[in-house]
Amino acid sequence: MKKYTIYIVVFVLVILGYLSYTLSQRNIPATDFNEVKSYKIGFFALGDKDIQNENLIGFKKQLEKMGLKEGENVSYVVEIGDRNIKGDLTRAAKKLNDASLDIILTGATTATEELKKLPDLKTRVYFLSVARPESVVESLTAPEGLITGMADGTVLLAGKRLEFLKELVPGIKRVGSVIEKGHTTAQATRAALTEAAKKLNIEMVFVEIEPGKHEQVFEKLKLMTRANRIDGYVACTCVSNERYSKELIEHFRKEKIPAVIGEREIGAKLGWLATYSNDREKAGIAAAQKVYDILNGMPISKVPVILTLDILFELNSQTAQIIGVTIPQALLVRANKVYNE
Repeated sequence: MKKYTIYIVVFVLVILGYLSYTLSQRNIPATDFNEVKSYKIGFFALGDKDIQNENLIGFKKQLEKMGLKEGENVSYVVEIGDRNIKGDLTRAAKKLNDASLDIILTGATTATEELKKLPDLKTRVYFLSVARPESVVESLTAPEGLITGMADGTVLLAGKRLEFLKELVPGIKRVGSVIEKGHTTAQATRAALTEAAKKLNIEMVFVEIEPGKHEQVFEKLKLMTRANRIDGYVACTCVSNERYSKELIEHFRKEKIPAVIGEREIGAKLGWLATYSNDREKAGIAAAQKVYDILNGMPISKVPVILTLDILFELNSQTAQIIGVTIPQALLVRANKVYNE
């Protein structure tokens, strides 16, 4: 009997040894026989620019560090909705909602609002960046539905951009800004700039262009000149400022007007005097952790809206030289990056 017991023990040990070796060769722990779950994540974009947004880039990088790698255990479904085509945003929102996704990401207030309007929203939504979170979530500390995310402080930073421009060029007195009627943040941005201007003893000059008619910015730029006593410019987060950034740079350089924008990729990097923005890549990194928690069962009501105010600013020294501005040394030291072209 003892002899047979020894044989059985040896047989079991051999089998266990074989299994352990086989699993080690596959680089799988012997105790882990479950496959890692795969996820489908949607992204509601308003254009190609949204797909290259630093928020999304930072999000993907961080999610990969956490074990969710695109092409392996996570796939992204991108849907673009054109706000200038009637009904196209609704079409895109419905398509994503019906795609059996684990979560939908958005990069703008407009896209998030469109999902919220759906009478049968069934997919969780996480916004990587919105200017007015109160328009999509009633309770920012305990979201009541399927939507939560990161507020980017766009409106709050509008007034800060004017303050920064004043610090950069202390002598400015009359600052212009082109505003698009109907844009999600237009009126709030205008109000923030107006309030900041009063404190700084600056006169704001606003000109408006019609919704969707972005090319009107060229006509309005004729008012943004030294001849009209404009000695500074603050860009709103409007499509026209984004689409025609290079043309605006050329205009302000020619007019020797210091101009600041809130978009990093099309700002000082391209030739604006300055970019003043929230750090969107950091926001994307922070968002990845929250989305990871949601994918692993965290209820939306337990994921409060986060206001991201990590600030970065960049300067363009060649533009400063062209328009005759001496950048204070204190700002050069603090700048995240100085472009010399």
